[in-house]
Amino acid sequence: MLIPATVRFYTYFPLLIPSIPCSIFILYHFLTKRTLRQALNNHVIILILILGLIYELTDVIWLMHYYRVHVSLFQIPTFCLIWVFIDLGIFVTITILVAWASIQRHILIFHDKWVSTKRGRLLFHYIPLLLFLVYPILFYIYIFIIMNCQQPLDYKIMRCGYSFCAFYDPIIGKFDSIVHQIIPTFTIVTFSFLLVVRVLWQKRRLRQRIQWRNYQKMAIQLLPIASIYLIFYFPSMIIYLMFASNVPLSTGALDYYGSSIFFIPHIIMVIPFATIFSLPDLRTKLKIKILFWKRPVYPLSPRTIEMNRRGNARTAVIIQPVK
Repeated sequence: MLIPATVRFYTYFPLLIPSIPCSIFILYHFLTKRTLRQALNNHVIILILILGLIYELTDVIWLMHYYRVHVSLFQIPTFCLIWVFIDLGIFVTITILVAWASIQRHILIFHDKWVSTKRGRLLFHYIPLLLFLVYPILFYIYIFIIMNCQQPLDYKIMRCGYSFCAFYDPIIGKFDSIVHQIIPTFTIVTFSFLLVVRVLWQKRRLRQRIQWRNYQKMAIQLLPIASIYLIFYFPSMIIYLMFASNVPLSTGALDYYGSSIFFIPHIIMVIPFATIFSLPDLRTKLKIKILFWKRPVYPLSPRTIEMNRRGNARTAVIIQPVK
């Protein structure tokens, strides 16, 4: 059963409004605080949040407009190309980055000597980040521009129908689904589960409370994001893998897969909340700011009183709030 467009619009709206300022708040603290900015484990989170913010300010808003009026925001080919490029390119990039972060946490926690030198940080940190950031862009440039997809435009279809270009070539379409969706999703779930097991096992075996407290924070930082993929995306990838393997599926399973695609923007919009949930210090600062904004501000007015001291009349002015 397909989800009505009106329901889709009103499920996006209440998440999008707080998600954007939450992303900006986290990025502000990550980028302005030197210790947070230089921490290797925060670099991939910063990239994910920046890409997610771009996705929210473009693709999600354009989708909401489409669900409301059932037509593309701008009815020109260039806009349709940008829309589908952002929709597929940014989501795939974020998914691959989360998958890499799930693997990299094992390196940072259990093999930290690999990144203790400049050469190690270059090989196991900066080059993979650059590769996973640039590769999806080049891949979708090939699909939507170089391959010259002849898909006719229909401005009354989501993303003008350009999404079908990803399946224009059956081999490339299957490659896109397996390499960019199934493998990263299974990587996120598998390596996040193994990370929890290894952290708990090493903590019990070594009993180094101070050192493992820092490692736990590093592990916990990623687990809420991995949980989002486990809940919203992992079941649909299992169904798709069964479908690609020619396993018979029920109508309900196929309907679920078709409806689950609708939750992809929810994954991006929930990531900022999952990130701030895993960072107690930022969560406390956010609570303080919210409470400060909610405090009532009263106007100030002077009040004159007389003071008698050794017979000489003196006047004092006291400033007090007027309620």
